[in-house]
Amino acid sequence: MKYKLLLSGMLFLLIGAIFLLVENKFYQYIDEKGLLHESLFLPLGILALISGGILLFFFTAKKIINLARKK
Repeated sequence: MKYKLLLSGMLFLLIGAIFLLVENKFYQYIDEKGLLHESLFLPLGILALISGGILLFFFTAKKIINLARKK
């Protein structure tokens, strides 16, 4: 498959955005003592966004290198 890095990077970005949206909408709250309660969706969302960004960076770098070699 030609665009495996692109598709996996986009998938990780989508999953990360969904995790952060779910975290913000449902699981993040402040109780009556003023403590912030968060779930595991926040670190998983950030990790997925970073992974997706790295994969997209590698895809872009690979395309640029291939274009430079053809010239």
